[in-house]
Amino acid sequence: MFLLVFLVGTSCKTYHKVDWIKPNIPVEERSKYFEPRQLSRISEGDDLFVLTKDSVSYDITYSEVRNDSIQGLFTQKNNRRLKVPIETGVPISEIYILKVKRVNFWASFGAVATIPLFVWAYFQMNPIRIGFSGI
Repeated sequence: MFLLVFLVGTSCKTYHKVDWIKPNIPVEERSKYFEPRQLSRISEGDDLFVLTKDSVSYDITYSEVRNDSIQGLFTQKNNRRLKVPIETGVPISEIYILKVKRVNFWASFGAVATIPLFVWAYFQMNPIRIGFSGI
């Protein structure tokens, strides 16, 4: 049962490279690494994963680009949750990879389709016996 709750809670949104989100851009124009033009494809409130050239990673709720840096609410650094989120920025020149959190249709569909299968299999292996005994 824990597995089912975990699948539903974690599979619906995943991080995607900015060039792979909709609206699609041609494959030959997509980049593996960060390019400043990608900033036009994100909007205020997006959850971002930023990896710097120094291998420092951040989870950021994006707010704006100001003074050549991405500004936002930093909630995690190097996979460690910050006790108090910090409103600060990362210089654009230091960004190596930028990903944005979006709904993952196939993972969501898989989780939703898997739950009824697990419930059905559970009841097939453990049938409910209703009856009166000892009368």
